[in-house]
Amino acid sequence: MVPHYAWFDGTVEYTLLEDELDLSGEPIEINHIDGSADDPASRIWPFKLMRGKQPFDTQLNTLLVTHVFGADDTSLWSNFNWPNALQAGSEMSGRPFSGEYDFVETKMYWPITHMVPPAEQALRCGSCHGAESRLAGIGGIYMPGHSGNAWLDRIGWLVVVMTLLGVLAHIAARVIFRGRKHS
Repeated sequence: MVPHYAWFDGTVEYTLLEDELDLSGEPIEINHIDGSADDPASRIWPFKLMRGKQPFDTQLNTLLVTHVFGADDTSLWSNFNWPNALQAGSEMSGRPFSGEYDFVETKMYWPITHMVPPAEQALRCGSCHGAESRLAGIGGIYMPGHSGNAWLDRIGWLVVVMTLLGVLAHIAARVIFRGRKHS
């Protein structure tokens, strides 16, 4: 699984059953993660991005609860009857249901704090530090090997050359003055 990387400040906003959905911005975020490159409290986090379709009430524009399983004739896995399962789920959760429903595209972010691969499958440097890396979509940062800055590269190479010249000058001075005695 390749994670979805995003800025995260530790704050999550959830879409609740009573929240009216804005269907103009599909997919609906079941949970919205906060954070940005401009926020000093934010860090880049790996998430598992779950995509799906959820039932919603087309009259009330709210998400619906589905009665999924159980030994009764209203559970979805017993009868595969969406209207009955949605009516039962609404009654169990105390939420209204107009009887009219459809499905809406949704996405949900799960922090990757489990499903960590074994050491031999760990990421290598180039997985993040490269032009087409996993972090290619993250803005607001400078990352060596990923986002180039011509002046920074020139300064870096100048430091390397100056260091090499300093080492060579030191070697030359040691060779030239090696036979002299200290007084």
